[in-house]
Amino acid sequence: MRTLALAAITAYQRYLSPHKGFCCAYRVHTGRRSCSGLGFRAVRRYGVLAGLAVLRKRMYLCGVAHRRHVPTQRRLARSQAGFCDCSCDLPDLNCDVFDAKTCSSISDGVSCCDACNCDWPSRNRKGKDEEKYVYIPPAPRMRDDVT
Repeated sequence: MRTLALAAITAYQRYLSPHKGFCCAYRVHTGRRSCSGLGFRAVRRYGVLAGLAVLRKRMYLCGVAHRRHVPTQRRLARSQAGFCDCSCDLPDLNCDVFDAKTCSSISDGVSCCDACNCDWPSRNRKGKDEEKYVYIPPAPRMRDDVT
C-alpha cells in the first residue's frame, strides 16, 4: 500500500503538477516543502495512514494560506451571474386560457419538478472567522553573511 501511495505522489509531482499553472500556497508563503513533497516524506516515514493524517493537516494550512493571500473576487449579483431560478422566474399560469385539467397538470408538474428554490442558504465558509487565528509560520529570512 505504501509503494502505491508513493508512486501516486511521484506521478503527481512529475506529470501533473508542472502543468497545472500554480504552486503550493504554503510553499510560497513559508519557503518550505510543498504539500506533495511533505506527503511523500510523511508516507515514506510513517506509513500511509499516519502520513495521510500529516498531509491532511498541511493541506488545511495550505488552504488557509491561499485564502489569506489571494485577493477577494467581487461576486456578481445572482441575477447577473447567469443562474436560473426556475421557480422564481416562471410566470403565473392563467387558467382561463387552458382548461382546468391542463392547468392543474402543468402546475403540478412545475411544483413537483422544482429544481431551484429562491431561498437558497448562503454559501459562506463557516470557519472563516476561525481561520484568522491559525498560525502559519513566516518565510525564513536569509542571513546577510558579508565576508
